[in-house]
Order: sequence, then structure tokens, then C-alpha cells
Amino acid sequence: MANITKTVLFPVPTVWLGQQQDTTRTGIATYVGPQNITIWYENKGTDANPDWHQLHEFETGTEDRDPPVDAKVVTLDADKYPMNAISVWGGIEGPYQIETPSGPDSEPNPILDDWLHFHEVFDLQSLEYDHVNNKWPRDPKFSSDATEWETTSSEGQSASDAKTFGWDWVRAERDHLLVQSDDKIPNDAPSNFQSPWKEYRQKLRDLPNTWAGVGTETYRIVWPHEPDDKPNIGDAADTSAYWGGGTSKALPPEEVT
Repeated sequence: MANITKTVLFPVPTVWLGQQQDTTRTGIATYVGPQNITIWYENKGTDANPDWHQLHEFETGTEDRDPPVDAKVVTLDADKYPMNAISVWGGIEGPYQIETPSGPDSEPNPILDDWLHFHEVFDLQSLEYDHVNNKWPRDPKFSSDATEWETTSSEGQSASDAKTFGWDWVRAERDHLLVQSDDKIPNDAPSNFQSPWKEYRQKLRDLPNTWAGVGTETYRIVWPHEPDDKPNIGDAADTSAYWGGGTSKALPPEEVT
């Protein structure tokens, strides 16, 4: 069956993971994929307290199997609900990773996902099927700095329940890494073994001062790697397995109408 192409404009926040809408910029995404999508959902909870999880999605009319006996079968018209289709199916590339100048010259620049990409802008769970009201939602929520495991639909928590960034989190994580490496330097180890570990631990101790220039944007910090680890130098992010040629980006102010 032929794919459809559907372009949508969407709001973007003023900063990454921010909750205030930017009034000067607008995101634009082009979905390329099937118009009609069927989704099977599995209830991992109880009848009294259902917990629906996406089990299988496919272009309507292309699946020969019957759904499981207890599955809920939902259809999605991507022409009518393109933003929900992007969340469920994909159909757009990226987000790509961008080297972003930050921090002191002595440290590498962070390589971050494009925060104006559709997948970064929105909490994609807020675009999933509303099993309580049996409808596709049209009011997606911006992503926040709440931890992923505390925003799952199964736990029913909101994006404001917890914070994963900020200097309190940085110091707690730094302290945790220092504790983890306490026993990495045997007293009888040769100096060429001890030196990299001592340098690593000193970088951890100095990290709040070294990266103080990022202010509240602590997600820009490039954490030191243990001597035994090789850093991942930021290859472009993998695209969706269902990508059919769609795109997502932000429009500059002069193109917003």
C-alpha cells in the first residue's frame, strides 16, 4: 500500500526540556508512512486496574494473524492524527546529534540530540492512545527533565514528579562515581596504572568547578570516562526503523507564519 506524506507544524519550548512555549519559533515535521495503522495493546494489569502496553503495530490490512484473545485493537488515521502517528509509527528521521560548544576550552564539547526535533520536543507518551477516554489525544506535553522511569504510563506519574538535571543531581552522581572507583587503584599497582585513575578521580572532584560556566544547563557537561572505557564520540543517532523519508526541524522566526 502507498504511503502518505503529511506535514505538521508544532510548538517548541524556549529551551531544551523547557515547559514554556517559544513564541518566535515553530517546529515542522513531515510524516511519511501508512495512512491507516492498527495497534494491538496488551493489558499487563488487571481488569480493575488496567495497564495497557503497545504489543504490535502494522499498516492496516497487512497482518495475517489474529490479535491475541485479550488484546485491545485500536486504529489510527495518520492523515487525521499525524502527530500521534509520528509517536506510534515513526516515519521521520533523526534526531541527529550536534556538537555544541560549551564549557571550558580544556574539555571536549558535548554532542547532543537536536532538542528542537519532534522526538525531543514532546513526551511521546502524551501522544499515545488514551485508554481511559478511548481516543487519540491532541494536546501533547513537552518533554521535561523528569526521569524516564518516573514518567511511565504504568506508574501514572507526571513529568514534574522528579528532576534528572541540576547541580544537586550532578554532585550526587559525581559522588556515586567516586565511590565506585574507590577500589580501582591497588596500592602495589605500577604508576602507569595508577596515574590514569588518579586523573579520572581528580576530574570528578573538579567537575562542578570545571563546568560551572554551563549554569543551569548541566546536561551539557561531558563526564570523564573511566580509564578502561573508550568514549563514544557521537555518531549520528540511529533513525527509526520505520523511517520512510520524513523530517523534523525548527523554522526560524522569519519563516513562521
